[in-house]
Formats: sequence, structure tokens, C-alpha cells
Amino acid sequence: MGAMNKDELHGYDGKDENKTYVAYEGKVYDVSGSKLWRNGKHVKTHHAGHDLSRAMAAAPHGPEVMERFEVVAELMEEKVAAAGESVIKTPPKWAERILDEHPHPISVHFPIALCIAAALFSLLGLFISDPALEKVVFYNIVLALLSTPVAIFTGVLSWYYNYNGIWTHIYRIKTYLTILLALEFAVVLVVRFALAGGGGGDVWFWVNMVTVLAMAPTVMALGYYGGKITFPS
Repeated sequence: MGAMNKDELHGYDGKDENKTYVAYEGKVYDVSGSKLWRNGKHVKTHHAGHDLSRAMAAAPHGPEVMERFEVVAELMEEKVAAAGESVIKTPPKWAERILDEHPHPISVHFPIALCIAAALFSLLGLFISDPALEKVVFYNIVLALLSTPVAIFTGVLSWYYNYNGIWTHIYRIKTYLTILLALEFAVVLVVRFALAGGGGGDVWFWVNMVTVLAMAPTVMALGYYGGKITFPS
């Protein structure tokens, strides 16, 4: 087994009939036969011809997946760097205790379920004339609003330590969706106080209705992309 440097590795990018090589902890692997590396790309984030030692720390799977592939060379330059420092962030004791309980997968279900429930009760209110339904919708949204900061905090904590703070397109999308959800919460609260102040009417009613209904696809998209992190296709 020979040696390979970074420049040579870049040539095996899986494009134009090139073989698909990636490096991990000083070893170069041939992943050409993997369906997950078609055209030299993996989950639309990682590119062949590069060292994945840092990226592996953020992956939902462990390095044991590399055992499926043939080692074709050693990346000598990276072995020194890998021996000198760890690419994994070490959380402080308080963060480690929190993360050991896996709080994000637990907490994120509350705003998702509550927002979907609010949307369903809003739809029901179009067919059933019951003032109590409007209160149920609002209380669900308030509970979702209160639980969202917990989901955000635990999500950021998990991203920074469990996934090494690597900023991929999925995390960008989740950030945009979280901002959108916060705006939807704000609109619902503003409309609620406007209606309470006697400024109601058809326009405010439909603004509130559309916003509440929009929360359902927003939180479902957040859940979907959260699943993409844990179970990449």
C-alpha cells in the first residue's frame, strides 16, 4: 500500500469517470462502489477527493462504516495532524450531563405536536361553531411557544458537541425554518391582542387562520430535516 498526498487525493473526485476516494484518519478508502457516493457526492454535503476525518465527527453514524471499503493508500500528511489533536469537541461537565439524556429528540416533539394540533383545531373551528376551540388553539400555541426555546437550546448544544458544529445546508435550512416559526408565533400573538382589543374582523380572522395553519408544515419540515441528520439517505 502506497502513500498519497492531498493533491493526489483531489484527483479521485468521482467525476468524469474518476474513481471515488475519501480519506479518514490517515487512510484513503475507495468508495467507488457505494450508491451513497454517486457522482462523488454524499448526502449533498460531502465531496469525494477530500479528507473526512473532521466531518465524520459530525456524522450520525460511526467510523465503522469505513470498514466496508478497501484501503488503497495512506494519507501521510494527515496522520501527524490526527495524532496531535482531536477533531471532536469535548463538552463541559454540565453539557455532558444534559447531552447524555438526549434532550433534543425529546423536547423537539412538543412544539411539533402542539403546532400541528393547533392547526387541526383551527380547521375544525371552520365547521364547528364553538368558542372553546379558539381557546384550545391559542393554548396549544402558547405551550408550543414555551417549549420551542428548550428545543432550540438543546438542538444547538447537540449540533455543537455531538455534530462538532459543522455548518451544513441542512442546519442552514433548519435555522431558516426556526426563524419562520418564530415569526409565525409573533403574528399569532399580535393578532390575538388585536382581536382582544376590539380590532377584530374578517381580515384579522383569516390572517390568524392562515398563520396557524402554516405552522403545521413549518414544524413538519423541521422534523423532516432533523430526521435527515439522524438518518441520511
